[in-house]
Amino acid sequence: MSTPDGSVGRAGKDSTITSKPMIIAETPRLIIRPFDPTDAADLFRIYSDSETMRFLGSPAASVDEERSNIENHRRSYYDYHGFGLWAVILKSEKRLIGRAGILYQNIEGKTDPELAYLIDRNFCGRGLATQAAMAVIKVAQDVHHFSRMVAVIHPKNVGSIRVATKCGFGFEKELMGYKDFGNVHLYSRQLGKTAFASEN
Repeated sequence: MSTPDGSVGRAGKDSTITSKPMIIAETPRLIIRPFDPTDAADLFRIYSDSETMRFLGSPAASVDEERSNIENHRRSYYDYHGFGLWAVILKSEKRLIGRAGILYQNIEGKTDPELAYLIDRNFCGRGLATQAAMAVIKVAQDVHHFSRMVAVIHPKNVGSIRVATKCGFGFEKELMGYKDFGNVHLYSRQLGKTAFASEN
């Protein structure tokens, strides 16, 4: 669970990590690439939907603020860690439809890489969040060599829980009073395992 700018914050057999410039991962339907400040208007549009943001933090107040958030995220995550939140592009429409990536979360004194994902509500229900999440997990495992990932999810966020479980995450415990999100659930999975559920 992350704020929109990430300041808190298996790949399937058909997902491949590519060496193409500016592409983090590619799946049959998606391209995952770094955010650019020119993405600010599209991201602001997605974040302005109250239902999409129901279980997340408050969005930026303007496109300019969102652009600043992207620039800050590029410096604090891309430049420093080599990963972060990435843009999810729907190939068929060449359109930014969300974000997915890896954030560091400090949970009870331990820092873990968190799987983060969000898809525009207008594109939900098509398996796209699962496909993006699977691709990110493969990057986390094969490129950044993480052995474990977590997902922090509000217990009422049924859609996000469904994505996490399809990606092999299991419930670990409840976190009481987690940051500004109240009581949330911690899901986790060990990496290095090849078994993944269907993306549908």
